[in-house]
Amino acid sequence: MRTVVQRGRSAIEASSPAVLPGLSAPACRNADPALFFPAYGVPLSDLQIRAAKELCAGCPVREECLAIAVRSDESDGIWGGTTPIERRRMRVQLARMEQGAELARAVVSGEGPQVLQGLRPAVVHNLFAMGWNAERIGEALQLASGEIQAARAMAARSQAFLAFMERHCPKGWS
Repeated sequence: MRTVVQRGRSAIEASSPAVLPGLSAPACRNADPALFFPAYGVPLSDLQIRAAKELCAGCPVREECLAIAVRSDESDGIWGGTTPIERRRMRVQLARMEQGAELARAVVSGEGPQVLQGLRPAVVHNLFAMGWNAERIGEALQLASGEIQAARAMAARSQAFLAFMERHCPKGWS
């Protein structure tokens, strides 16, 4: 599959020139901005998403682009190889990680809160950070060993991405 190319700025640069001042040589530099940002009101097509993601896959600034899009709550276009829906899911997971600390404290204090499935990774992560072992977490949250490991892996990915975002565009960044 070939990407439509035009002379000029990248889709990222064309869409918001002041947003990414430190990013040099994005893979989309000469791509048609319409590949990443369709006309207002026109949804991204599957073909367009695949083509944009293919271009983003080899981009040297993909992670920075994604971090900026997530932090700035960018709701349009393809950024860092992700669609608006994918970025929304990332923001939800990151928000859950923040909620997990409060729920973990409630578990430790014996309050026995109801921990919804979507919040389990964050609670498991925080309980491990508080020194709990897998067996104790399993008993407290009524989770099997495999569920604990899956929750821990998901939390690790979220934590790694959050740490990356803090390094490249900390809260309060503008």
